[in-house]
Amino acid sequence: MGQAVVHLRGVYGADRSGRRARGARRRGCPVKRIVYATYSAAGGDRLVWRLASRRLRILAYHGICDDELARERWVPPYFVTRSAFDAQLAYLKRHACVLPLSEAVARLRGHDLPARAVSITFDDGYANNLYAAYPILKKYGMPATIFLATAYMDSGELFPFDRVQLIEHLMRGHATAHREAPSLRDYERAPLDDVRRRIDDWWHRWGSPLTADQVTTLRPLRRDEMAGFSGGLVEFGAHTHSHCILRNETEARRRAEIRESILRVADLTGRTPTLFSYPNGKPTDFGEDDKQVLRGARIAAAVTTTAGSNRRDRDLLELRRYSVGLLHTPQSFAAALTGVQTLLGIARRGA
Repeated sequence: MGQAVVHLRGVYGADRSGRRARGARRRGCPVKRIVYATYSAAGGDRLVWRLASRRLRILAYHGICDDELARERWVPPYFVTRSAFDAQLAYLKRHACVLPLSEAVARLRGHDLPARAVSITFDDGYANNLYAAYPILKKYGMPATIFLATAYMDSGELFPFDRVQLIEHLMRGHATAHREAPSLRDYERAPLDDVRRRIDDWWHRWGSPLTADQVTTLRPLRRDEMAGFSGGLVEFGAHTHSHCILRNETEARRRAEIRESILRVADLTGRTPTLFSYPNGKPTDFGEDDKQVLRGARIAAAVTTTAGSNRRDRDLLELRRYSVGLLHTPQSFAAALTGVQTLLGIARRGA
């Protein structure tokens, strides 16, 4: 998983907190909409594409939801709707050269990256990547990379961060349940096994059955669904086994999580992965020891959730991405992809 949406933390940052996002989802930000619309109408996105045409831009998606579910409070802010995803790929078709991430990394390293190169990635391994995203990828003939958190395939269990967000949705108006509930802050700061125990305890006491829409939208891929990605458009990378935030775990657990995920992806696909995505993906969520484990496993590149494009001199084990979510309009998507949204965020912080 990496998280979250580009770059502006005032929208939603490189974690899964989403608290401001849920309020912003309803209200929007008219000032930002005006800025992005004016910028786009003036041809600003085309200018930036020309000025920084030899940088690799990587998009970070997570899940795709039906349009009619976009206003449901339990839908993660780091999802996008089917119609938005379609429109975003249409934009890429007109303005970008979309490459598989493995090819883009090789060409970035080999100094022959084409102009306006973009790679599409998905974190976690949601089933909706197959039934919602893949048909749209095929429609436009665009490749993508899916990073799998392998422990949840065939487990019958949702990803822990989604269970935490469902808890936040279910406990509204219940003070006692609220006090006992695990939070996304806990998920980001504590060992994963501790958080999962708290989730299970809370769910046993306060939980209710999930709706069909919740299960369909949030469930992970199953092993028997992997064959559905036929045709060569999709490649797979590792995302740790249980989606633990590496910095929160012991050194032994960190090594095991990385190695197990690589082995599982190889077993699922018949190919040893050469790509990796750090869970949560902030600079403080992993370290040099983790990168050394990746090098030992012959991982060619690893992606973060730090917003930005990638030049030739970028550390290939700390590639930046632009994450995409529910709040992106066509204008803000273009602004994010071209880096203008990041520049506006820097300017705002420096003001």
